[in-house]
Amino acid sequence: MRRPRRRRVRISLRPMTEVIQAPDATLYRPRQGRSGSDSAGLGIRRPGHHLLSDTRRTRMRTKRVAITASVFAIATWLAHTASAYEVAPVKDGGTISGTISLTGPVPELRRFKVEKTPEVCGTEDRLVAEIRSKDNKLADVVLLLEEVAAGKPFPKEEVQGGPPESAFHSQVPGGNAEFPGTTIKPKECIFGPYTGVIAQGKMLNFRNQDPVKHSPHTYASKGRVKTTMHNEDLEGEGQLDLEVKFAKASIKVLKLECDQHEHMQNWFRKVENPYYAFSAEDGSFTIDQVPPGTYKLIAWHPKFKREQKQEVTVSANGTTEANFKFKARIRPKATPVEPAAAPSGGGE
Repeated sequence: MRRPRRRRVRISLRPMTEVIQAPDATLYRPRQGRSGSDSAGLGIRRPGHHLLSDTRRTRMRTKRVAITASVFAIATWLAHTASAYEVAPVKDGGTISGTISLTGPVPELRRFKVEKTPEVCGTEDRLVAEIRSKDNKLADVVLLLEEVAAGKPFPKEEVQGGPPESAFHSQVPGGNAEFPGTTIKPKECIFGPYTGVIAQGKMLNFRNQDPVKHSPHTYASKGRVKTTMHNEDLEGEGQLDLEVKFAKASIKVLKLECDQHEHMQNWFRKVENPYYAFSAEDGSFTIDQVPPGTYKLIAWHPKFKREQKQEVTVSANGTTEANFKFKARIRPKATPVEPAAAPSGGGE
């Protein structure tokens, strides 16, 4: 009687990239360096075991990603809140004052055609002075004092607006412990002065003085990278409130444009305490009620690559002078651009 012929199964020891299903077992190639008897060759495990392992690994990987994201979120929150400012009586406060100078050629005015709502914006081209200078002095520079932990209160309201010939900044005195947000009052198709200030987590409050629609488009700006934050419509004589939320503590600049009117462009610098000022048309600035101590003074203008810094020491009841000099490196214009005179009192 002939014996049944045995079926031979050939198993290759070459590296395998796929799982071979046997009738009652799963053949697989173990990972190199794994401990156990299977580490040097083929191993045999129950069908589906490799699926359980893959699922377990996927879950562990997902948990690691979730934990990393949570740690990053907490670190970001701490970075934004670690320097919280406190209002406290200022004893023997001092003053910082100075002048911002400009060397080099003053740039030409930027020219924009009015393509929408000429009944409000006008029919002639709009000219925008991105750098305002008179007698080698620089206007619209934002001065801010860093490393102030406590001191005078924020203003009750920070306002800016138009019209073009008399754009203004205005601060309503008050006793706020936090930045009140920035109120922007567009009039005759401008948002106000070229530079302003904002704060993390606070509002841009638009109060449209024009009977036509504007479309505020804001960007978080760092270097050459701009990321959209808001893109909304502001109806004629309407209101719009937008919260400023920078994704990283290192982002300190916001650009504002109007998608309806190309010439409406403004820049804002983040502040963390009420010790800030704007240089006037003669380049002068003053920061008062400064607690005695040593601080870092920043001078920032959006059309210059780098902000400037100085260490300043303020003595009790004293006045500290701090001057800055910016250098323009752009095409000269044919005629000087003189800044428009602000209305008396800085009001509307």
